[in-house]
Amino acid sequence: MRRYRIGLLAVHSAIDYPHSLRMGVKNTIEEAGHTLVTIAELIPYHTLQNAEAYLRVACMIASRMDLDAIIYPAGCVTAYLRGDSDAALALLQFLDPSKTLVLERDVAGHRCITKDNAPGMHECMRHLIEDCGFTRIAFVSGPASSRGAQEREAVYFEQMQAHGIEVPKSFFTRGDFGGDCADVIEQLLDDNPNLEAIACACDLIAYTTYDVLNRRGIAVGEDIAVTGFDDHPRSAHMDPPLSTVRMTSYDYGCMAAREALRMCAGLPQGESVISSRFVARNSCGEDAHGGVERIRSMFKQEPFPEDEFVSIMMESTLSMAGPRVTRHFRKHMESFFAKVRAAYVHHRDNPGSDDLLFSSQDLAALFQQDYAASLSLEGFHTVAINLLEALLEESPAEDATWIIQQISHLHLRVARLLNGAAQADVINRDKREWITFHTVDDALREDRNPTKAHALILQEFGRMGIREADLFLLPEPLEFMDSHGFALSDKLRPIGRLSNGNVETADADEVLLPRLLDTIVSRYEGETECIVGGVMAGSELMGIAAINSGALSDHDQLMVYLNVGFAFKHLQMIATEREMNEVLSQNNLLLARQSSHDEMTGLLNRRGFMRKAGNMLSVNPGRTAAVVYLDLDGLKTINDTLGHDVGDDAIRETAQILGRYVPEQGALSRLGGDEFVALVLVDGLEQVDEMLRSVQNAMDARNAANTTPYELSISSGSCVFAVEEGMTELPASLMAQADERLYKMKRRRKASRRYVDGQ
Repeated sequence: MRRYRIGLLAVHSAIDYPHSLRMGVKNTIEEAGHTLVTIAELIPYHTLQNAEAYLRVACMIASRMDLDAIIYPAGCVTAYLRGDSDAALALLQFLDPSKTLVLERDVAGHRCITKDNAPGMHECMRHLIEDCGFTRIAFVSGPASSRGAQEREAVYFEQMQAHGIEVPKSFFTRGDFGGDCADVIEQLLDDNPNLEAIACACDLIAYTTYDVLNRRGIAVGEDIAVTGFDDHPRSAHMDPPLSTVRMTSYDYGCMAAREALRMCAGLPQGESVISSRFVARNSCGEDAHGGVERIRSMFKQEPFPEDEFVSIMMESTLSMAGPRVTRHFRKHMESFFAKVRAAYVHHRDNPGSDDLLFSSQDLAALFQQDYAASLSLEGFHTVAINLLEALLEESPAEDATWIIQQISHLHLRVARLLNGAAQADVINRDKREWITFHTVDDALREDRNPTKAHALILQEFGRMGIREADLFLLPEPLEFMDSHGFALSDKLRPIGRLSNGNVETADADEVLLPRLLDTIVSRYEGETECIVGGVMAGSELMGIAAINSGALSDHDQLMVYLNVGFAFKHLQMIATEREMNEVLSQNNLLLARQSSHDEMTGLLNRRGFMRKAGNMLSVNPGRTAAVVYLDLDGLKTINDTLGHDVGDDAIRETAQILGRYVPEQGALSRLGGDEFVALVLVDGLEQVDEMLRSVQNAMDARNAANTTPYELSISSGSCVFAVEEGMTELPASLMAQADERLYKMKRRRKASRRYVDGQ
């Protein structure tokens, strides 16, 4: 069987819809034995600005790879483009229509799957009006630009009118599909204190409605009814469980994957519409004991239908899981339930025993599998409590205390597991974020060795839980933000690979983008999803990275790609700057040094000295410093008697000796002629005197051993001072004091030097 490569433009978001859609696609393609290639759009999570440019890059990358089919979620893309459906459909120009499956929109010339919101919404309104008898029903819709919101609100108005119910203007409002609309719900309740029901355009809006009602002390299912739309996995475990319309993005993803595989096989379209249906739970006042009754009826069957009960557990516990996970989990669930049954039978046969139906060890083992991310402990908890309550009603009175204890123990153990999982998730997320944010720093530590820097980046990938990764650079960074007609190069330069924890730096030849999948997917043995995304820094596309999905969330993946992009950009900038400096230094070194250095001695000149002195003082507040003026004795005599060339030699020798005894962290300058000045950090005047003695001793030793027709000696004057906070330049008054003390010393000494003229 040929293994197809199905591409999915993955619109990452904090909202669960695109994530669930992707999981449905992934699980279906995995079960069929094919490979999902997720194309990450990498829009920075904190902004939707320039979203179209990022999506354009993702579409262009997808179009240039050798994919057998591409799933394009037009509704998700439209949401990222602030409701601009025309812009979302315009991006299809980059994709091959014969290989592209469009979701949520009918587009001429493309295979499409749309949603039918009406049946489920119709049944929801019928339930509220006919079954529950409500007439004061408000509706919280989504954004006006959303087609799904438009279709759902249209059914609301249609059904209210069909039943002869007037809809006051205040009954209708708009929320946010992300659920960030508490203020909208507050205003709705303030304007309509006698509402009987609130129908919400999505489950996340319904969750926010629950929160607002709970804060106001209004009981959902008793004082007011609430319905949702989507049947998010959390809906069944709300308190009370949320009545909603089932048309999950997970199911939509499964359908999309099946249709994409039909497209690859050259088969005609099989499914073109995903329909919706209403799921009544307890948020509209329905019987809250339905779960208990269902399990209670099972106890009347002989023998007890264990397989049916395990199926109920599976249905409630599994969330967005594929058939492979289902098979594995059923084995664990059957084993777990066998222990529960054995514990119950043992207690029945041995009254007074302390057997636990749900032990901490067995619970933890059940929810610590490799596929734990697909399991809902809350759903398991709901069914397990229903089981215990059914046992409580069916068991003799002497067992009531034991069963009540079991209920209490189960509540406690589940709470501990949930708390532990939440803490572990926070710790792991913080750890991954810390590693991700340090990727740039770690790479820059090896900025002189790009190969080693790239290896460090891949090592960080491994620390984040990524098993397989490949990094590629474009020949030149590509400016993509402001250009709609940029050309993406087919050539990529492999720079490194992570494989099962081993890092390999790449010396391979260039890879062509259309052949990228041949390079990476074939070696991801056992992997069913490969994430490919542009590595971007600001408005530039630096390269492409491919990783297995691993343990990273969408947010983690986004941060990995963006930080790697900035690491590449910094490395490139440093390398470019270094190369430019090397070229420019050949022509400009003399000019650069003349601006801050004395040409004769190589010491700082006055300008360079003042700049370095200011830097020293600004970073050493509270320290003690000394400014020292030094004067080469007898230079005029040397010049007059031996010539200026010899005088220049004396100046250079003096500079060399001074340079040996002025600390490197200090500043030493030749001001001109025979004048020098130094700024040093000291503990006190004694340290300055010691430095000057060392200089004079070196000169005396030089004089004794040297045959030049002149001797060296210096006069000096110094001023010790405390470096104050905010001091950024050397005060002229301090320099004047040191200079004055120098000339006082010269006047006191009135020393003369002997110069031998040819003797």
